[in-house]
Amino acid sequence: MYNKIYKFNLNIKGTKDTGFLVPLELGENISFEIKRIFYTYGVPFESNRGAHAYHNTEQILICVSGSLKIKCFDGNKEIVYELNSPNEALYISPKVWRTTFEHSPDAVLVVLSSLEYDENDYIRDYDEFEQRMYPKC
Repeated sequence: MYNKIYKFNLNIKGTKDTGFLVPLELGENISFEIKRIFYTYGVPFESNRGAHAYHNTEQILICVSGSLKIKCFDGNKEIVYELNSPNEALYISPKVWRTTFEHSPDAVLVVLSSLEYDENDYIRDYDEFEQRMYPKC
């Protein structure tokens, strides 16, 4: 069984005349209780962030400004997603390797996490990730 990664659109309320609101609601477009929220910004185009997986943490990534790409490996295949609209989100389950790259100068990435920060939940070495999560028979 492979892990889940999927891109989805968030609901938008408002108009060009009044501006827009994107509600994030448990049970509507958020499938887990949020325990941690953080964001990244000012990442140089040529830099990568992430380059890790989690044992247990689920995440939803939203690029609220600018654009960036996220490379994900789910144990079966590698897929690159682009986030370039504040009403798009990417869900990433545990046990998926992820790396963000090609951040535009104005990129702000908001991350919603199902668990609080715990260094023991991280897998930071790619070889260890492949051996532990997807051992070769």
